Amino acid sequence: MAFIIHKNMADKISPQAEKLFNALKSAGIVSEDKATSAEKATTMSKLPKAQCMNAIQELEKRGVVKKRKKNNAVDYYLAKTEL
Repeated sequence: MAFIIHKNMADKISPQAEKLFNALKSAGIVSEDKATSAEKATTMSKLPKAQCMNAIQELEKRGVVKKRKKNNAVDYYLAKTEL
């Protein structure tokens, strides 16, 4: 059985990921030196923690968000300023 994925279905982004993206962009988290923790991203986006983490993963897969490891912590920043 083959599945056909239409281009616009594959390009669709979840509302949570879009909300997180907009929150990070408006906060100026657009470079590695301004990276922020997942907790702060959760607060900025006003999303529940699990939804925020899923949104981070979704944006990471698309190459929009990158992570920076700092000691034992991981911070996130926008690698792209457009979806």
